[in-house]
Amino acid sequence: MSDSTPRVSVRTILSEEGLSRSDGHKGVDADKIAKGLAGAAGMSQAEFLGAMQGGKALGEGLGFANKKQVTRSSAQPYASVLRAMVVTMTSGPSGLSAATDTRAGAYLEGILPGDMLSSAGTVSFDVVDRGDQGTEVVGASEIKGQAFAWGKGERMLNDVMNKAEQLARRY
Repeated sequence: MSDSTPRVSVRTILSEEGLSRSDGHKGVDADKIAKGLAGAAGMSQAEFLGAMQGGKALGEGLGFANKKQVTRSSAQPYASVLRAMVVTMTSGPSGLSAATDTRAGAYLEGILPGDMLSSAGTVSFDVVDRGDQGTEVVGASEIKGQAFAWGKGERMLNDVMNKAEQLARRY
C-alpha cells in the first residue's frame, strides 16, 4: 500500500457498521462442568472443581499451552477483508475483545470459548495489507494450561476465516 493512500481504520469500520467490541461467548464455565462430571468421578462438585482448577494452574505453571496458527492470503482488497473480519468476529462466538490498527494493517482479538474438553483461550488475527497483492490474514489461537485441545483452536480460526472470506466477496 502506498504511503499516500490512507488505510481504513478499525475504528472507522466499527462506526460505519454500527458495531462495538463484544465479549464473545465464554462457553461452558467450570462450575457447570464440575456439576456435570463430579458424580461420574465419585467426587463432590467442590472437590472436582478444585481438581480442575489445580490441574489448570499446574499446567500454566509448567508452561503448557495449546497454540495453533493459520495463514490465508486473499486477492480481496484490505478494506473488504478487514470489514469482513470485524463483522464476522463481532457477530460470532469469538466476539471482538480488542481491535487496533498496526503499521501493516490491523490486529483483532477475541475469545476461544471453553467446553467440556478444554478451557477458554484467545484467538487473534493480524490482517495485513499487501497492497496490489491483496490481503493476508494470520490467525493464532492459544489455550494456556493445557497441551491438547482436540483441534478446537484450529477449527475456530478456520471458521472465522471461512465466514470472513465469504463476506469479503460481497463487499
